[in-house]
Order: sequence, then structure tokens, then C-alpha cells
Amino acid sequence: MNVYPSILTDEIDLVIDQVDMCRNNPDIQTVQIDVIDGFFVDNITVYPSDLFPVDFGDLSIDFHLITEEPMDFVHEIRDSKEFLPVRAVIGQLEQMTSQIDFLKEVKKNGWMAGLSLNLHTPLESIDEESWEFLDVIQVMGIQAGFQGLEFNTTILNLISELHDEIEDRGLDIEIIVDGGVKLDNVTEIEDHGADGVAPGSALWKAENFDDAVSDFLN
Repeated sequence: MNVYPSILTDEIDLVIDQVDMCRNNPDIQTVQIDVIDGFFVDNITVYPSDLFPVDFGDLSIDFHLITEEPMDFVHEIRDSKEFLPVRAVIGQLEQMTSQIDFLKEVKKNGWMAGLSLNLHTPLESIDEESWEFLDVIQVMGIQAGFQGLEFNTTILNLISELHDEIEDRGLDIEIIVDGGVKLDNVTEIEDHGADGVAPGSALWKAENFDDAVSDFLN
């Protein structure tokens, strides 16, 4: 099980602090940074272009674009890529103009391309032509855009369905679960077929960050 600490904030100093915690933990290779535009949901965060003061060290970044038009932020990430060690760009598909154009643009820049399904968004929302371009599919255990909410167990069936669909298609796609992930549900999430989780408050509010990471991994 891969663990990708999820950073969701509008404060660049907090991003710096949380990245520092991850950078100093040998078990963390990638952080997930949520980008929220205030239109997809009533919340807003730092944008990719705000991140130039952050020292990521050897870490890589998964960008989770919770935005009205994720393609706009692919362009912003590209324009800032000299200081952004990007691994993947994952877009919420619900307000996306074109899944295939988004995925192709991400892959054109040499990054892993992903789609994220919001809570209650069915698997059938993924366009048939999108599957061959996908490296990551993220499933939200809460409504996208916030941290600290209760995990909705109804998505466990979706994770299993997604795992079976990927196997049936013979594809190599990483399944990540984001939102409401805690120590008391991570084993069940993994048992249903997830490859990775993106915990937020379960790590940032823990008494000891490094101990919490170890608990997730073990």
C-alpha cells in the first residue's frame, strides 16, 4: 500500500511545513497537493504557481485538481515545471470539458495521467476512450474539496468494481483512495483492491507524524 500525504491548504507556510515533514520521512516518496479553485466547491487552496518557495527535495508531487476546468491548471503546472517535481496530475472528471484531451495533455508533458471520481460518481462516468490513457484512477471517500470528513463506506464496492474492471481490461492503473482515510479503515480499503491512499487529517493531526506514517504502512 502506497501512502501519499494529502496537502490541502491556502497557506503556503503550511505547505512548506507539511512538505518538510514528508521530506524528512524516508517512507514518503510522493505527496498529493490538492488544487481547488473556489468554483468546483466552495473552498480555495494554493495554486501550482504559488509553490516556488517550497523545497520538495527528493519528493515528487501528485496534483489533484478539484477545479471547474482541470485543463487550465495543467497549463499552469507546465509553465511552473522547472520547480515542480511532478509524478502525476489527477483531475476531477465531473466538470471536465474533455477527459481525453485532459489525459493526452498530461501525458504529453511526461506525467502520469489520472481521473478522480467524486463521492457518488459512478464508474460509468469514465469515457470508454479514456481507459487506454489512464495511469491512475482516484476514488473519493468523501465529497472532494475538504479534509476531516467521515469516510463513506459505500465506495468500497466501487473500489472492488474498479479493480475488477482494470483486471478485465488487462490494464496497469493505480487505484488511489482519497478522503476520510484513517487507520481503522485502511486495511479494508486495501482488501477491496486499492493500491494507495492519500490520508490528510489522519496524518497532520496525529501526535507524531512519523509514527502515523509507519502505522499506515504496517
